[in-house]
Amino acid sequence: MEPSLRNAAQETKSQRASLANEDDEFVYAVCERFFQCMEEAHGVNAPKTKRPPGPAVAVADWLARERGRGDVTREKIYPLIWQAFKRGFLLLRAPIELNLRDRLIEKFRLENYLSPSDADAETADSTRKLVVVNVSGPTASRHVGSVAADEIVELIDRVAAEKKARAIAEGRDPNDARVHLGFGAGYAAMEVARRLADRADAQTPKLTLHAITPGGFYIAEQQMDPTVYFNYFIDAGLDVECVGLFSTPVVATEDFERLKRNPSLRRCFEMRDEIDIIATSLAAAEDEHGLFRQYFDYLRDEKLIDANALATLEAQGWVGDVLFQPFSATRSLTPESLRAVALFTFDELAAFSRRPGKHVVVVGGPCGACGAPKTNALRPLFANDSTRLWTRLIVDRDAAKALLEDDA
Repeated sequence: MEPSLRNAAQETKSQRASLANEDDEFVYAVCERFFQCMEEAHGVNAPKTKRPPGPAVAVADWLARERGRGDVTREKIYPLIWQAFKRGFLLLRAPIELNLRDRLIEKFRLENYLSPSDADAETADSTRKLVVVNVSGPTASRHVGSVAADEIVELIDRVAAEKKARAIAEGRDPNDARVHLGFGAGYAAMEVARRLADRADAQTPKLTLHAITPGGFYIAEQQMDPTVYFNYFIDAGLDVECVGLFSTPVVATEDFERLKRNPSLRRCFEMRDEIDIIATSLAAAEDEHGLFRQYFDYLRDEKLIDANALATLEAQGWVGDVLFQPFSATRSLTPESLRAVALFTFDELAAFSRRPGKHVVVVGGPCGACGAPKTNALRPLFANDSTRLWTRLIVDRDAAKALLEDDA
């Protein structure tokens, strides 16, 4: 590299390092002033005749005048905006589609489910909610996960307030209250965890994180294990406790009860009723990227299960799976001779979602690998009481449209 180019590269690297060392208050002030200048230049009351200086120039002038920071030139303003984004000061929120949501509620007659009648008020959860995220394309899955995370932030604050109020009423220390948050495995749950950790700050309640299922298998997809993305919360410096679930995704049915008594897993099952909020996704049966299908394909290829195991499930009407547990249009399904290792069966999860003060957030965005919508897997979660196991369901625009258009 020529000396001039090398010096320029070193200078740029040094500048980036110095900007990264600026304290939060300064970065936030730059960001706030930048958007104020944008509003002044382009807002409703912007001058029509004389064009104001660009926002980067205006912020640099303001810093020199008000903060004595003449060293921060206009070229450094945009890198500082990026610093604000990296530090979580800027939050991009995907738009919500209300018309599609209302049409889904009408088509699947969800009014009573979302707004319990007075007769059901004591047992039903009035926080039930359907959200349609107005996104499509290759990034839709991530944005649906972000909206789900934002819903969970609201639930965490609500549960924490309820627990603290209960502790005060019972004469206990409210500062000991913890919100118990459980995660399924997979790409969508990982995105939810990442967003939650990004949004966390000093005001975030104390959390206990539970793995509802293991994730991955042997040498494949281990990054999808909930215990892996628990690290997002630890890296964010939050007060968290972690309850892992270290096992293979499925075991022989006759071994399951013995597995639950294993010293490494017994406490996980004993603590499951302490969980307040569950965040999980689902996979469509036809999606080759679903962890359940991938795992059973692996077991078949290794000749560890009957070669027709998946064909048998398909004959029973398999349309999707949650927590490594398949279901049809009307009920849960059980693979022959195998049992998913999960804190809840499909039916237990549905019962959990109906308990007062418990919340199940299902992320129904498209496949994170190929972008295929999960229409067939989502339909039972709309159509039948027996498979409606959510208190908050987050879906993308394309899936919502497909559900409205089909006659299945």
